[in-house]
Amino acid sequence: MLDRVITGGSIVDGTGSPRRLGDVSIRDGKIVAVGEPGTAEPARETIDATGLIVAPGFVDPHTHYDAQLLWDPTASPSAAHGVTSVIGGNCGFTLAPLRPNDADYTRRMMARVEGMPLAALEAGSSWQWESFGEYLDGLEGRIGVNAGFLVGHCALRRYVMGDDAVQREATDDEISKMAALLRDSLAAGGLGLSTSRSSSHSDGDGNPVASRLASVDEVLALCRVVGEFEGTTLEAITEGCTRRFQPDEIELLATMSATADRPLNWNVLIVSAHDEALAFHQLSPSQRAREVGGRVMALTMPVHAQMNMSFETFCALWLIPGWEPIMRLP
Repeated sequence: MLDRVITGGSIVDGTGSPRRLGDVSIRDGKIVAVGEPGTAEPARETIDATGLIVAPGFVDPHTHYDAQLLWDPTASPSAAHGVTSVIGGNCGFTLAPLRPNDADYTRRMMARVEGMPLAALEAGSSWQWESFGEYLDGLEGRIGVNAGFLVGHCALRRYVMGDDAVQREATDDEISKMAALLRDSLAAGGLGLSTSRSSSHSDGDGNPVASRLASVDEVLALCRVVGEFEGTTLEAITEGCTRRFQPDEIELLATMSATADRPLNWNVLIVSAHDEALAFHQLSPSQRAREVGGRVMALTMPVHAQMNMSFETFCALWLIPGWEPIMRLP
């Protein structure tokens, strides 16, 4: 006997096939059959989904729940919108690997680049991990969503280079140490590498975040490490992601993917009737990647993005010349 069966709903299974009416059979916490209406075995519980959509949980590939999950296991409000799997560690920002004396720097950076309340970051966790694996262990069995995390380039640089991470390019020896650290982090469960080269990303002191100082050689060295691990991926943000890609950015994204032999995604593809040609241009990295043996995918949203402005958190006002001193006032 089944534990439960969901009947009467319109099934949208995520494969791209048309929606259809059917029964979803569940036993021991797993879906064991998806069949025609009325064909399911007897069940202890029947859920009538007439007039509703029955679908797998959504996967959100671009989140910054790295800190929030430490005190909010529901990943609110995503779970309320049907999201059951989240990917964190995007844009080069992760909370690990982390040296003990860098916790304050990391909190202030995350408050700046992602608008996270500094007070919540300070009070929401003990910040007692160091390695990427230790950070993941702190979440194991304590959260209500499936969660995976990319390894942030900024964290790798800070761990290896300290304050110099936001001042200069890395030496060959430092790149080797970052590669080894990334290798350990991926072996511990990291899903891949994320990086940023966007001027919109500055740390709590107003300096460019560490990954923006990385040479192309450094980035590609880390991509090669990602290629050593099956099932991994890349995520990158460049200046042109929200503006217009320049030729060197197109080449970089394509080369990163080809070097790692892994897919790469970037955020966010803006589609607007005001500039129809822009969207097609922004897909150029995907075309170039196919030519060199890579795969680049653009993320977009099915709704118009709304910008929330607040004097209490980081927002676009910080990016307007002359506004930063004002925004720093109490």
